[in-house]
Amino acid sequence: MAGEWLMQQIGARGGNKSDYSDVIYGTVVSTSPLQVQVSNNMILPSSLLTKGRAVSDYTTTIVIDDEKKTMTVKNGLQSGDHVAMIRGDGGQTFYIFDKL
Repeated sequence: MAGEWLMQQIGARGGNKSDYSDVIYGTVVSTSPLQVQVSNNMILPSSLLTKGRAVSDYTTTIVIDDEKKTMTVKNGLQSGDHVAMIRGDGGQTFYIFDKL
């Protein structure tokens, strides 16, 4: 099966489980450009960050009494927001998936 093959490939690569991905926490220090501080001396630039829907403004359509309405949900990040991120393989990509 594909899952078994994938686990064999990961096992053959070696290393610790945290070498592949990990959940980390940070604080938004700038929104334009987006920057997130993850330690006292490490700030992640926007080129390494991807925002999920839960931390972005988006427009959606809802139906109320058989009438479609369009609304904008304001979930955008602000300076000072604490965020949870998934660090991708190798630590070169970070997916911001929630505010804390």
